[in-house]
Amino acid sequence: MGCNQRCGLLTVAIIGAVLAILGGVLIPVGNHFVKKTIKREAVIEKGTIAYQNWVIPGSPIYRQFWLFDVQNPEEVMQNGSAPILKQKGPYTYR
Repeated sequence: MGCNQRCGLLTVAIIGAVLAILGGVLIPVGNHFVKKTIKREAVIEKGTIAYQNWVIPGSPIYRQFWLFDVQNPEEVMQNGSAPILKQKGPYTYR
């Protein structure tokens, strides 16, 4: 004694409607909790994750600089010529 095709479609429609309603309710509620957690944890104060990562970063931080030497500064200033550049670097610092 199984369910006929009409019963199956009705069951799927009811489950779909319930899931749509839950999704419509849970998305704003979830966004509220995510924003609340971010506001609480993003502040750099003792006891927060942001403070721990500020004091002791999880990965090393590097800075990289590129320096260029203009080979034809007079022509660039007087005629507006395109500069001829000689690259020096990159220099990487931890």
